[in-house]
Amino acid sequence: QQSSKDELARQKNVMRKYLVVYLFATLSDWLQGPYVYALYDAYGYSQHAIAILFVAGFGSSMIFGSFIGGMADWGGRRLFVIIFAITYAASCLTKHFKDFNILMLGRLLGGVSTSLLFSVFEAWLIRAHSDAKLGKEYLGQSFSTAFYANSIIAIIAGLVANKAASSNKMTPVSGELVYVGGYLNPFDISLFALVLCGIFCRGLWDENYGETNQQQNTKNDDGRNNHWYDGLKNAFIATMRSRDILLCGLIS
Repeated sequence: QQSSKDELARQKNVMRKYLVVYLFATLSDWLQGPYVYALYDAYGYSQHAIAILFVAGFGSSMIFGSFIGGMADWGGRRLFVIIFAITYAASCLTKHFKDFNILMLGRLLGGVSTSLLFSVFEAWLIRAHSDAKLGKEYLGQSFSTAFYANSIIAIIAGLVANKAASSNKMTPVSGELVYVGGYLNPFDISLFALVLCGIFCRGLWDENYGETNQQQNTKNDDGRNNHWYDGLKNAFIATMRSRDILLCGLIS
C-alpha cells in the first residue's frame, strides 16, 4: 500500500509538469483552427489559392511527420517541444502579412509544428513514466487525464477565439501588407500561449531521449542514439513486421 501511494505521488508530479506544458500547446492549436480559412478569405484570396495553402500545410506535416519523431528521440524531447513553440509562434506571426509567399511559409512551419505536437509530447510522457518507475496502468490513466483536459481546453479555446475574433475588425498598419485585429486576434493569443509553453517546458521538464535496441545501435554516454534516423529505421522495421500496425497506418 505504501508503494502504491509512492507511485501515485510520482505520477501526480509527472502529470503536473506535463499538463502545464501540453495544455498550453493544445490551447495554441485549438485557438487557430477555426480561423485559418476565414483569415485567408478576409485577405481576398480565391478558393484555389486557399486550397494550395492548405495542401502545403498538410503536405509539410506528412513529410516532416515521417522522421521528426526520430529526430526528437535523438536530440531530446524537451528540446523539440521548445522548437515546436518557436516554430508555431513564427507561423502565427506570418498570419499578419497579406503576402502569399509569407503565408505559404507559415503553412509549412505550421505543418512541422503539427507533426511535433502529435508526437513529441506523448513520447516525453511515456519516457517520464518509465524514468519515474511507474507501472503501465498509470500511463493509461495519465493519457485519459490529458485527453479529458484537452477536451475542456478545446471548448474554452473556441469561446475565447470567437470573442477575440469578433472584438474588432482587421485593419492595415503598414500599407496593405501588415494587418492586425479581427481574425488575427486568435493567432496573437495563440502566440502568447506558445511563449508560455516554451518557458514552462524549459523550466519544468527534464530532458529525455528515445531508446533503440542495444543490439542494433550503440548510444553515447548521455543515452542518445548515435543517429537521428535510428528511430525511423526501427519504426519502419516494426511496421513491416506487424500486419496490424501496417494496416492501421494505411487506413490512417
